[in-house]
Amino acid sequence: MESTEVAGPTTGAPRYLHVKVVESEDGGHAPVNVRMPIGIVKWGMKMGQAFSPQMKEANLDWESIAAMIDSGAVGEIVHVEDEERHRTVDVWVD
Repeated sequence: MESTEVAGPTTGAPRYLHVKVVESEDGGHAPVNVRMPIGIVKWGMKMGQAFSPQMKEANLDWESIAAMIDSGAVGEIVHVEDEERHRTVDVWVD
């Protein structure tokens, strides 16, 4: 599994976080395609880290992601390719 974090250029305060999962095995079907307001995302990240062992164990720098969002970074934050399961996960803000 490959993971990268990328911060786009700052073009104003981001308003939404998008999460999209695409399964390439079934012709590019997107079983997950979510858009959430940034305020809810920041609250959810704090709650998830406090109560979810999976969030604590995830190989992501949550503080860096929160800092990118707070600084107004727009664009892709995380791109993960799971070649074994033929899935791609993209997370971006705009």
